[in-house]
Parts: sequence; structure tokens; C-alpha cells
Amino acid sequence: MSTPHDVLVTLPFSELESALYEHRVTYDVDAVIGLQLSYSYSAPARLGDRLEPFKEAARKALLDLDPAGTWEYTVATEVLIARRPAG
Repeated sequence: MSTPHDVLVTLPFSELESALYEHRVTYDVDAVIGLQLSYSYSAPARLGDRLEPFKEAARKALLDLDPAGTWEYTVATEVLIARRPAG
């Protein structure tokens, strides 16, 4: 499988520069549940009268998984700059 780097080096924009930026994100229980409710398949409108039982079950499952109620992950963003070689 080719990467953007593999493709760009074959084009006129073959001079590549990249930078990777990472930062840690921490979610608490309410943020994890809120994130889940932002997806179309589990949106409050789709859950209807099952919304509150869903939130209660999710809260219980999350706290059973991690009683501290916090989850962290690293977000990585790569910036790729492609230029035409000079000359």
C-alpha cells in the first residue's frame, strides 16, 4: 500500500517536508459518554426513550472498567508540505 510520501515523490511536488505534532487528551466519564452520543448511530434522537438507560449503563460500564473515571490518549497530527524542487 502506498503512502502520501510514496505518491508525492513521483510528482512534480517531490520535495517533501513533514512534521508530527502530538498532544495528550484526557476524557472523564461525562466526556466519553458525550462523545459516544455525538455519533449518528448512538445519537440521543436515535436512542429516544432509551437515552437515560443507555447513559446509566455506559456510566456503570466505564466506571467498572476504570474506577478513576479518566481515559487518556495521544492525538497525532502529521503536516506534510510538498514543494517543487528549485530550478
